[in-house]
Amino acid sequence: MAAPAENAPPAAGPYLQTVSGRWVNPFDPDPAQLDPGDIARALANQCRFGGHSRVFYSVAQHCVIVSRVVEERGGDVEDVFAALMHDAGEAYLGDMPHPLKHRSALGVAFSIKANVPEVKAVDRALLATERRAFSAEVWHWPELEDVEPLDLELTAWSPDRAADEFARRYAELDARR
Repeated sequence: MAAPAENAPPAAGPYLQTVSGRWVNPFDPDPAQLDPGDIARALANQCRFGGHSRVFYSVAQHCVIVSRVVEERGGDVEDVFAALMHDAGEAYLGDMPHPLKHRSALGVAFSIKANVPEVKAVDRALLATERRAFSAEVWHWPELEDVEPLDLELTAWSPDRAADEFARRYAELDARR
């Protein structure tokens, strides 16, 4: 059996090729293969609400906004970084239910602070805001019980802008950590 190529996965398996050419096994990620630029691009290309939105509104934009609001509310740099990266696993797993996504080892590679209460609170409030802006409010969502939307007017960014904003925010926060 031939040895794997230098730029190839070490074995057959459930590997994803990223936009930069890296390979990632989402069930057993190699930290050396995780790249913030890949995450930025993948999240920028994923639409919130599984695509059930009046316009394309990316997960990357959502993450940038959550990080900004957490910072505005007094979060320290680790809280703000956790806010930016709270959906980073979706870059490799797609939009997954909360219990599965947050059991992934992907957060470990970036030393993301876990269980930041303000991230969850802002994430929910932004969800209510996004629903108002991009979806329909025709039936009750139990997860938004007693959640007030943020006082924001949202305008969807293009995928290129979302990737750039996410990458810029990542670099800014990483430099402050």
